[in-house]
Amino acid sequence: MAWVLNSRVELGSGGYGRVVQATETSTGRIAAAKVISTTRMKITAIQKEVTLMSKLKHPSIVELLGYEEVPEQRQVVIYMELAAGGELFSRVITAGILMEDQARVYFNQILEGVGFMHSMGVVHRDLKLENVLVDAHDHCKICDLGLAHEYQVLNGETQVTLLREVCGSKSYCAPEVLEGRGYVGFPVDVWSCGICLFAMLAGFFPLVEADGSDWRYERVKMAAAAQCSATHTIFGFYVRTCTLTTDASDLIDGMLIIDPANRPTIQEVLQGPWCGGMKGGESEGEDARPVYRELGAGLTAAQLEDMYATEDNGALRRPVYRGGPALGPPPMLCKQEQMFCADFHYEEHSS
Repeated sequence: MAWVLNSRVELGSGGYGRVVQATETSTGRIAAAKVISTTRMKITAIQKEVTLMSKLKHPSIVELLGYEEVPEQRQVVIYMELAAGGELFSRVITAGILMEDQARVYFNQILEGVGFMHSMGVVHRDLKLENVLVDAHDHCKICDLGLAHEYQVLNGETQVTLLREVCGSKSYCAPEVLEGRGYVGFPVDVWSCGICLFAMLAGFFPLVEADGSDWRYERVKMAAAAQCSATHTIFGFYVRTCTLTTDASDLIDGMLIIDPANRPTIQEVLQGPWCGGMKGGESEGEDARPVYRELGAGLTAAQLEDMYATEDNGALRRPVYRGGPALGPPPMLCKQEQMFCADFHYEEHSS
């Protein structure tokens, strides 16, 4: 046997099974072993994930080390490089929020991995803080390609078709996925990355869910229609001052544009001022977009100006809220389970 499992050292768990520590017998190398029950997930889906991992060799993507089917135990084991630092989610929870300089390093590494996937015609569809691991050198590694989709690439051109599966994790999921009318995968990953960045910098989720069941989403759509900042609007829900730099809030606003056709690509995000800036400070020019809250719905521009003021900060103009009640607590960060996916056998482990 090439690998020996140490089931007593559990690194993670989920609907698929467990991740435990493993040792390669020939070298003594310590790795992570994802033990998947074939009663919970179709073996064809597992094999698809393994095939994708074997193609996606990049410093910001967890490396595949081996694969083993254990039919007598109705299990499949995927051996992967060990990311000893654990989930990025845990880092954010421990810190409360990440400072922009720290978040930028992690975020650029994530974007580089996602950008490589996209260049290979692969979309992840479940990007979230729990699916980003940190290795012993403090480098981010994207993991869990179980919901990924691979588009066909012909002569260097990706053959884009509409995807239909409603999948992902609720608070990170793009609105077009939840609508169930078909979507292109690449902007979906951009939206999820935008949610990750907001969560890292703010310490809470911007939305519970990007559909009509969440009043926050409806207000964000109103803000977009009024050409207001989504990021400042969300902070305004809770009468909190948005302390993010203009470059950061502008980037999040762009990644969370409702119309997927208008979102930037991953490469455009990487080349933007926040990701490319050494300090990630303020952009030149003005940011005079008003915050748009429930209290401002239906008001005229003059009435909005009366509710919201701006103050000068050199060349920068920031929105300042003049009062009003908070609209409840923000959605706090919590572990997100995958939504329904056809690759799972739910009927076999329901209770």
